[in-house]
Amino acid sequence: MPHALICAQAFPPLLKQAGGVAKDYLALCRALIDGLSWKVTLLSPVSIWESGEADVERWLKTGQLVHVPVWALQASNALGVAVLMDFFSIHNTCRLVWEVLHGGHALCFIDDSCMRIAPLMLMRGLGMPGIATTHSDVPSHPVYHQFILLKILWWLHLASAYFTTLHASVAHVYAQSLWERYRIPVDAVWPPVLWSDAFRRPLDEFRDAAAKQRERWVEELGFVPKAIFLFAGRWSAEKRIHLLHDAVPEDCGLIIVGDSDADYADQIEASGRRNVLPKRGMLGAEDLRTAYAASDLFVSASTCETLGNTVVEAWSAGIPVAIQPVGGHLEFVKDNENSYLVNFDTSEEARERLTSIVAGGAKASVEPALSKMGDYFRTLDFPGEIQRRLLEPALSTASAWQALTGWRWLVEKLLRGLLLLVCCCIWPVTVVWSRAYFAVSCDPIYRYVEPGTAKEPDATARSPGHLGFRV
Repeated sequence: MPHALICAQAFPPLLKQAGGVAKDYLALCRALIDGLSWKVTLLSPVSIWESGEADVERWLKTGQLVHVPVWALQASNALGVAVLMDFFSIHNTCRLVWEVLHGGHALCFIDDSCMRIAPLMLMRGLGMPGIATTHSDVPSHPVYHQFILLKILWWLHLASAYFTTLHASVAHVYAQSLWERYRIPVDAVWPPVLWSDAFRRPLDEFRDAAAKQRERWVEELGFVPKAIFLFAGRWSAEKRIHLLHDAVPEDCGLIIVGDSDADYADQIEASGRRNVLPKRGMLGAEDLRTAYAASDLFVSASTCETLGNTVVEAWSAGIPVAIQPVGGHLEFVKDNENSYLVNFDTSEEARERLTSIVAGGAKASVEPALSKMGDYFRTLDFPGEIQRRLLEPALSTASAWQALTGWRWLVEKLLRGLLLLVCCCIWPVTVVWSRAYFAVSCDPIYRYVEPGTAKEPDATARSPGHLGFRV
């Protein structure tokens, strides 16, 4: 049975601050374990047993999933809460080195974790193939221009792509952007993620539940709208949810579903209008799938998406989307063909466009392409695509290392030695520097979280926005 090591700071139950990333790695584990019969070791600070996912509990009990708990950092400022894997903890360093040397892993996945450059150099130096994913556009985040340290970390983060066996992204559009802006190569693109089988089930199965949900929304709104718009996701400033308020036509309704620990979320919760209904709380797969089906159109003004799982989810639920024409939104959305591109920067222009979409029939105007896209995502062989796009190229490269002879073998050994030497030099320096910085920093304020205990913060505790690479 092949064995994979996954280093992920985001995994259920860390959902609010991690957004869809936690669900991406849940989907990866499901593909590897249930789809491809791999065993997985998850090196993560998250309290995995509190995930609430039946699959996770089953994997842990059967030993198909082994959890290696590590220390985390919690960063606090006015933007909310961030939980970051502390790669430079002595405990975490020892656990990582042990897993790389003695874990018997065929390869390692490492997510968009802050300061992953040193672990990637370590793994390359020890000859373990690694798959690193870049799925965040940090410069689009509001905090990027406020902290010089974040800019430095972002450039180091980009440089880490050169030390991994396979550098992946979540969309061809974002991969091209990384190359054009930074000359960072992307070797592979993840297949579109559906994190729960609830989104693969036939549309008819949710028809009755969706009708009842829609009735409840209409009752709470107090009028029968011509169309119901839905936003679902993290309530953070970069999502620009507030722009949706003025864009919604007066005779339509907007339902806002989601949560975060930022002050911005409190503002959204308090911003209800006659035709705007904020529903604070993260939904499980069944309820979220029902919410999509109860709506006529999914809307998003976000400019920071590198793909946007919500677009894939909405189409799988059979409804079109109206989204800002930037970034990963452009990966699949074709205006007036399978959905709509709307400029929410100007509320009057956006309101006119949405009025026109509703008048033409939001769904009817983009059929049959909408149904075709929904069918594609619901029936996509995600494990097979993970195998083809990510596993096979990385394992093939590792096999090529083993087959080297002559001067190529010597160059490979020298390269590994050099990387190990550099890693051994920068690691202790980074340990000392990072401990000192965490101790004196006032914005954000850091505190250590014991191994394997990170989870959603207590609702009464006001603390950090996602300052890590999760935007």
